[in-house]
Amino acid sequence: MKNGNEKIAIITGGTGTLGRFVVNKFASENIKVYVPARNIDKFREIFDSSVNDESFSLRKIFSFECNVSDENSIKEFVEKVSALEKGKIDILVNTIGGIHPPVKIGDLSTQELEKNWNLNFKSTFIFSREALKFMRAGNFGRIVSIGALAGLEATPGRFPYSVSKASVIHLMKTIALEYKDNNIKCFSIIPGIIDTPANREWGSEEDYKNWVKPEDIANKISEITKDDYLSESNIIKL
Repeated sequence: MKNGNEKIAIITGGTGTLGRFVVNKFASENIKVYVPARNIDKFREIFDSSVNDESFSLRKIFSFECNVSDENSIKEFVEKVSALEKGKIDILVNTIGGIHPPVKIGDLSTQELEKNWNLNFKSTFIFSREALKFMRAGNFGRIVSIGALAGLEATPGRFPYSVSKASVIHLMKTIALEYKDNNIKCFSIIPGIIDTPANREWGSEEDYKNWVKPEDIANKISEITKDDYLSESNIIKL
């Protein structure tokens, strides 16, 4: 860390169900957070507490428009954050992702494969690559990405999701090896089913009891991005 200054974090997918828990957790710990958002109005609706005087709190959560499916847009976003923070980016958390309906390989279209590859892996790769340029210069960095159990083993009907999440896991492992001398650590969070409104549409009340809470994932991410966190593995199962 540089002279004990406040940490600067980028959280992708920050307006999503999981991402907003991570953003709020970091903000509560006085970390300055930047969220790429396709829709700034949605960002304000989620994070602007000034609309309710009773719950207002001053938090350092900022956003710029960013199309996470466009490489140039991602590069511009990271460069903008770096310019504002004098080249300092300490933490990157990649929560962007999504799953598709079951489909067998023989019925899988190239378009569906590419769609999931871009959603689950490509944006994570580009954000990580661009953030690394500034983390390496500052000799400090923490990158956390959301993997999946399907990324650890073959899952019938989920090949696009499985292969893209497997690539995320390998990306984190590779960065950790390549940049360990730059005090840069990377982790993959491997949650079970996350308790979200979308998942509750098909799950039962009995199912919910065994699902991972978004706030538990956010707490774990906060823990492993601490300067003194030690682990022999960069794969964290929840």
